Amino acid sequence: MKDYSDALQQKLKGKRILFVGVKFYHFTDEIISKLKQHGALVSFYYERDTSIAFGFAKSFRPSYADKLQENHYKWVISDTRKKEFDYLLVIRGYEMKPWFVEQIKKDHPGIKTLLYQWDSYSNWECDYRPLIPYFDEVKTFDLQDAQELGLSYVPTFSSDEYASVPRQTQCKYDLFYTGGYTTPRMEFLKQLIAYSQENNLRLFTHVVMPRKAFLKDWITGTRYNTSLISLKSLSKSEYLEIFTQSNVIIDYTKDSQAGLTMRSLDVFAAGKKLLTNNAFVTRESYYNPEQSRIFDPKKFEVDREFATTVTSFPRQDFSIDKWLNSLFS
Repeated sequence: MKDYSDALQQKLKGKRILFVGVKFYHFTDEIISKLKQHGALVSFYYERDTSIAFGFAKSFRPSYADKLQENHYKWVISDTRKKEFDYLLVIRGYEMKPWFVEQIKKDHPGIKTLLYQWDSYSNWECDYRPLIPYFDEVKTFDLQDAQELGLSYVPTFSSDEYASVPRQTQCKYDLFYTGGYTTPRMEFLKQLIAYSQENNLRLFTHVVMPRKAFLKDWITGTRYNTSLISLKSLSKSEYLEIFTQSNVIIDYTKDSQAGLTMRSLDVFAAGKKLLTNNAFVTRESYYNPEQSRIFDPKKFEVDREFATTVTSFPRQDFSIDKWLNSLFS
């Protein structure tokens, strides 16, 4: 795989980056660590108001939540006004408005502004399209968004450890499925479990529901099958261990999403098999029907030989370094 270290050192060494983004599992910390590794000076601000008041208002007083969110961005501006920056890097930008970007530019003349989206505008509550004219560069992980909006298509990344996952000749699990709780995913999970039992496939599943959401629904009388869901996410090491021991990794995405998930890229980085409902994977240059299969979440089935025969494939480069090199082009 290509070494991007020299290129990134030239682009990032000594650069002061105002990074506004989402706290998404361990990925944000990895991005910050890599930026610093290549010599950048990073000031990170979470995209959301994280107060208890905001969490309450989001559920019961949305208009007040909007005000709190606006105040959050005003605080970011106030807190950074006396600092110097070369770049504004925004990943997602929850409820971000053009005035925020304009004020950052006013406070920091000459700053270069970069917006990266790892959600499709049609799948997320915050439509980022009004922000596009205010950024110097806008890039997206979603091929469909890129084509429709005239943006650069840049897939996300895989954590470095997946590029060195040991090759397996035997696997403990035929299928591995994990994800956050949604009603469609729960229906799919039930179908997946039934199918695996009927076809004698070794399946590992882990579907997570946020504890706050579980308690909120419990108070209002909603009950869940607790044998199917967990209130605790797998740790990074736990996930990697199960991933390594699994032959086929299942990826379930929203119907309208074209962008490949990080889970899919982990699979390609490790040279494993992918089973996904995202047909856009077939448009990628590295697509191999022996490695990637498409399933219908409404009527799940999988070729038994595909599920049970352990095969290794060439590892694809989806490193964070490659991704950063594409962002700071």
